[in-house]
Amino acid sequence: MKSGLVALIGRANVGKSTLVNSLVGQKVTIVSAKPHTTRHRLLGILNGPNLQIGLLDTPGFLKQGRDLLDTSMSRELATALEDAHAIALVAEPRTPGDIELDLITHIKKSRKNAFLVINKIDTVAKAKLLPIIESYSKIFPFSEIVPVSSTKSDGLNSVISAMAKAVPLHEPLFPEDALTDRPVRFLIGELIRERIFNFYRHEIPYDVAVILETFDERNDKERNYLRAVVYVDKPSQKQLLIGKKGNALKSVGVDVRPEIEKLIGKPIYLDLWVKINPKWRNKAGFIQNTLK
Repeated sequence: MKSGLVALIGRANVGKSTLVNSLVGQKVTIVSAKPHTTRHRLLGILNGPNLQIGLLDTPGFLKQGRDLLDTSMSRELATALEDAHAIALVAEPRTPGDIELDLITHIKKSRKNAFLVINKIDTVAKAKLLPIIESYSKIFPFSEIVPVSSTKSDGLNSVISAMAKAVPLHEPLFPEDALTDRPVRFLIGELIRERIFNFYRHEIPYDVAVILETFDERNDKERNYLRAVVYVDKPSQKQLLIGKKGNALKSVGVDVRPEIEKLIGKPIYLDLWVKINPKWRNKAGFIQNTLK
């Protein structure tokens, strides 16, 4: 069968995570309007007839890092490029900018099969696509250029076809019923972080991390007990997250609980806490704990 790894690379907020979820057919990576929501290399697994593709969803490309978290994100991107059998550059429907040109340089250095996915085509007139395609074609000989709308599930079959051509004949890399390589604890933390980003939007900065400290699986008649801690950088952020009488944080818990229950297949009691960890983005050990 055709089986291999495809790294999805691109600037922040270009729709890589949404594309991965659409291709897998289930949510395996979180999505928000905040730049660099994806902090680590995430694997979604696409299974089809005689086909298995590991989709490496990577953090948005950073030219310069501010701290250890940014350095870690850049390392995740570099590792994905190294491990992948093929590369998909995901771009918005506009002429290539500095970030796309830098990523194409990385593709050239990798010497790997690469194709271009122009996402969000539902946001522009079709007549504008051809000049964009031509501009990319002059820069690099992509094996294919595929226009898609991941939110509308338009063009996904063409993306799958391009991936199938790009990966080698190989035995399956993963169990056929697998959707991701990430542990459930990590996925639960990511779902909570996604809800915080979407619930508070511009009020809460990027400096939020979530660690699931307790996952107590109880008997069939009892709800599983989950205790998650949301870490922030400053006291003012903690106050904002908690809200008056704790109502804001309660709203996050109520909103995310059904999706966690769907993920683990059982009712839960979710206990959310907020703690301050100053400058956690420069603490390597803490950053590593967010992966567990």
